[in-house]
Amino acid sequence: MRFLTIGYLLMLIVICSMISCSSTKFVPDGEYLLNKVRIKADTSEFKSFDLQQYVRQRPNYKMFALFKTQLYIYNLSGKDSSKWINRQIRKLGEAPVIYDSSLVFKSETELQKFFINKGYVNAEVTSAVEKHDKKADITYIIQSNRPYKIRSYDVIVEDSSVWAALYGQEQPSKRWTGESSTSRTSLVKQGNLFDRNVLDEERQRITNLLRNRGFYAFSKNDITYMADSALMSNSVNLEMIIHPYRKIQSDGDYEEVPHSKYYIDKVNIYPDYDFLRQSGMRSYVPSDTVQLDNYFIYYGKRGEIIRPKVVRENCFISPGRLYAEKREELTYSAFSSLKALDNVHVRFREKLNNDSSYLDCYIFTMPAKKQNFSFSIDGTNSAGDLGFASSLGYQHRNIFKGSETFGIKLTGAYEAISENFSENYLDLGVQTTLNFPKFMFPFLSNSFKRGIRASTEFALSYNYQTRPEYSRILTSGGLRYIWQDRVGKTNRHQFNLIDVNYVYLPRIDQGFLDNLPPNAALFSYTNQFIVSMGYSYSYSNFNPAVKRRDVHSFRASVESAGNFLYGLSSWFNFSKDEAGSYELFGIYYAQYLKGDMDYGKTVFLDKKNAFAWHVGFGLAYPYANSEILPFEKRYYSGGSNSVRGWAVRTLGPGSYKTIPGKTTFYEQSGDIKLDLSIEYRSHLFWKMELATYVDAGNIWTIRDYEGQEGGYFQLDSFYKEIALSYGFGIRLDFDFFLLRIDTGMKAYDPGQRGHDRWAVLQPNFKNNFAWHFAVGYPF
Repeated sequence: MRFLTIGYLLMLIVICSMISCSSTKFVPDGEYLLNKVRIKADTSEFKSFDLQQYVRQRPNYKMFALFKTQLYIYNLSGKDSSKWINRQIRKLGEAPVIYDSSLVFKSETELQKFFINKGYVNAEVTSAVEKHDKKADITYIIQSNRPYKIRSYDVIVEDSSVWAALYGQEQPSKRWTGESSTSRTSLVKQGNLFDRNVLDEERQRITNLLRNRGFYAFSKNDITYMADSALMSNSVNLEMIIHPYRKIQSDGDYEEVPHSKYYIDKVNIYPDYDFLRQSGMRSYVPSDTVQLDNYFIYYGKRGEIIRPKVVRENCFISPGRLYAEKREELTYSAFSSLKALDNVHVRFREKLNNDSSYLDCYIFTMPAKKQNFSFSIDGTNSAGDLGFASSLGYQHRNIFKGSETFGIKLTGAYEAISENFSENYLDLGVQTTLNFPKFMFPFLSNSFKRGIRASTEFALSYNYQTRPEYSRILTSGGLRYIWQDRVGKTNRHQFNLIDVNYVYLPRIDQGFLDNLPPNAALFSYTNQFIVSMGYSYSYSNFNPAVKRRDVHSFRASVESAGNFLYGLSSWFNFSKDEAGSYELFGIYYAQYLKGDMDYGKTVFLDKKNAFAWHVGFGLAYPYANSEILPFEKRYYSGGSNSVRGWAVRTLGPGSYKTIPGKTTFYEQSGDIKLDLSIEYRSHLFWKMELATYVDAGNIWTIRDYEGQEGGYFQLDSFYKEIALSYGFGIRLDFDFFLLRIDTGMKAYDPGQRGHDRWAVLQPNFKNNFAWHFAVGYPF
């Protein structure tokens, strides 16, 4: 702990020395460091963050929006750029941004274009530059003026077939001003701002609608607008014009003809087309061809790498039907979700047949790598007890030639107890799963099954644990269904139809058992069945391709155990144990209801600063056959994803006061959990990010259990038992994964009494400090 205190002091000294360095050290004479950029607009309709992206020159990045850390690091280097150490320091930092008047003019132009596109046609943008001490401050002043609005809106369609597709009726005239199915969903409305971005979105909406109704060759360029503002003040009469198809003639001129609807003729599928080895379709020589209706599946030298029926079920492009862009997207999504295939490409070839337009479809994929192995090893340190954990995994992605995924994973962990190395913690396990890429459920319609991306998973596991106090064997098996939207990955559902767990304790220390509360001895540390079913829903708008946009996520789950068995037990009058609970084959089974909710949001203030917050709540209620939850199903608090001022499983429940050397991990578990966190994240340099945060939360018991005094949840006092902690963390973001080291200090400790609860008034690294190493963000 003394080392950590010295580390904090050294870090403070380094930060102070960086700030004390002259920020204009590398600014040439006669030049100015771009110090500040402000935007002042006379309208609050647009956020400053939205407008900043149109400024063509910005100041050096500020960590936490306060410190120009990277500029300070750059200035720590010497002026001799030939020295290796100076070059390395500069790579970690950021060179000073030198004021450029030409970029100021470009910024004014871009800001003005933005406002014009939003309907503020007469917007004016000026700038004011203040120079002092080799620094320049720029203020952009935006006078938006009165915006233009849409006075009238007409749609002119010069093609009767397009009219019928849009409005579902014969064309009475070229101009349409009345209500219709498409006008009600139009993004362009009378009275709205003359927003050119919205006009472009409406063009794209109409294009998508027509391409989903057979018009394969239709493009956004076939739609134009005419706006007349000559007679009206700050208003426009707007016309959308949908043009006929412009067919190129042999002389280079074009002829306007009606748009054609395209039908699908043949669908040709190549599951093992190698784009690197094949020079074209003519070089591909199939070893086998399978025809299903008008689907032709071609197999190369490797033979049938995936069954034809599976290929057919995942193709949504149907021969004889009108072309629909949505079906093309569904096919992309379905083939991409098959673990046995990789690199999906869909192409179409036009052809004429009896004056009708047809498309031949070609779907090319490559076989994915069938098998892979994984290995990991981690070091552990729990209260000074050293150990390691490792795992070895194997996966086969196409075990039955239907893109079924089989996986098996061996895990092991060992931890030596520092006080007595003859005793240890040992954990050995094996997990196996078999995943089928479809719903294996008899009562679901084919339309529902094809409308979602689904999988059915069977799972088995075996785990052996030995501790000084006991040995325990956990075996489990389950059947679960997982599904989400075909296009996009925002909504995910999981239904665990059945999950059976059997806990067997071949050995338990009598002294340990005697020290447990009676309920814990009877319901948690005994042989037992847990037979449950559950449902979980999760949503996230996170897109790895767009990393710096606001993200929010939601997860909710409910789990129920023992109800079916309890009904059978009551009906057939099963035997009961000494606690009055029914038994199955002479073994106690648990009965409870459990629900969890979790919501998190990250708001990006700019490209390198973000604010995130998170709330999580869980409640579990044992009833009927159970007086207390099984230990495996109870909540715990503290750790890298909870209240980070406490080590994992060391907080709560409630105001429960721990006794060093006597309190066990069982006493610090509960039935209710609350987690609240706010966090500010700021880029430091290179791939390193710094974060500061405040966490709050605790766990409570739903009943006043013996041995957990102070842990009972009471509505009139629980808020006094919400623990608080604060801290900072360092993260390394390697794009594909993020390493995180977080430290936490206790601020308010409900386990203490009186003024001792306010640990923030007496901070120390011995009793009030915890650090955590983890992968990924905490929320």
